[in-house]
Amino acid sequence: MSYSGINLEHVKTLNRGAILKLLNDQGAMSRKDIAVQLGLTPATVSVICSELLEAQVLCEMGEVKEDRRAGRKKILLGINYSRYFALAVSIEDTHTCITLSDMRGRPSCDRCIPTDSNVASEPFLCQIAETGRELLQIAGVNSAHLLGAGVSIPGVVRREDSAAVRDILQRELNCPVIVENNVKAFAEAELIYGSGKDQDNLLFVKWGPGVGACFVIHKQIYESRRFKSAEIGHMIVEWEDAQHHLCRGRLETRISTHAVADQVRQRCTRPAMPLLYQNRRGDMSSIAAHNIDEWIACGDSGMWQVIEESIDLLARAVTNVATFLAPDRTIFYGELFELPTMWERFLAACQRYNTDCRAEGFSRSQLSDKLEYIGPLAIVVDRLFLNRRVTSDLDR
Repeated sequence: MSYSGINLEHVKTLNRGAILKLLNDQGAMSRKDIAVQLGLTPATVSVICSELLEAQVLCEMGEVKEDRRAGRKKILLGINYSRYFALAVSIEDTHTCITLSDMRGRPSCDRCIPTDSNVASEPFLCQIAETGRELLQIAGVNSAHLLGAGVSIPGVVRREDSAAVRDILQRELNCPVIVENNVKAFAEAELIYGSGKDQDNLLFVKWGPGVGACFVIHKQIYESRRFKSAEIGHMIVEWEDAQHHLCRGRLETRISTHAVADQVRQRCTRPAMPLLYQNRRGDMSSIAAHNIDEWIACGDSGMWQVIEESIDLLARAVTNVATFLAPDRTIFYGELFELPTMWERFLAACQRYNTDCRAEGFSRSQLSDKLEYIGPLAIVVDRLFLNRRVTSDLDR
């Protein structure tokens, strides 16, 4: 095989990305310190940083505080996170959130619309695009400052669906569009904005309308050769029914918000769950997934007995996976973990199976208040800002 040489522009792009990732992870630093950290020559760092400063991607943040010494003082360089914006589109089963945010994750404005069950349908995607254009107009952000749009979708992101979503939105928004599974997108967010800055190997578990997982190895999201990632929701679990028959089923079908609501509704009677029965005024149809935060607050002990069965199934699955993979930290997020006492009950269940689970790093995500946009924003930041290309202005 003949030697084809080195693409210097590609190397330059990789070095830009490395500089931006370093500043994002560790904060502002001088050109000299950047060169030392990345093993680049001072001249290379100086040229790239000058271009990024001119494009207003970086900004000077004052002198480095150090003891008096002769020579030129070091100037701190940091990322100008307000230079570019992204549209973050989070598609969930019942609703879709569209958020305009800067690169630091500070939202400017947002809207929520009902989700079309066929997420790749053109009218639904055109509605998303129209909402996105309205947000850009409200915030006064022009196309030159829009880096791209990120779209997170629950479940398996099939190539044909991903392409359909991407192509329609790129046509309507006239910007790059990245489509990704919602759990993997949130994992990207943790790597950029959360615990991933400090940990190499992470396990993510989501519990809400769906049950998902994602595993990060050496700060890279694991994918098989067929682009499949970890999927805890498809694990087979076993239980005994009322006749003590052994049954089989997927974890997600047993513990999703819809499954939890269904089980509570089916077993709610005045004798079994008096507080919940009174709270719902005998109307069992009002026990549903969409209002779980309302009826779970009544604190009925019979109700919690049913929910504890789901908690136990998830705890058993998670501790088995965590024991096998041995991640540096296991991070949990999702609407069910945000319900009163749910996290404490879940952690107690995990400790029944593994007494060291807290010490090994079981924790809730610190990004939980940004669930509606942080994942799709992160995939734009990762692929279009930190890793791939900083801005088309630099390559013109």
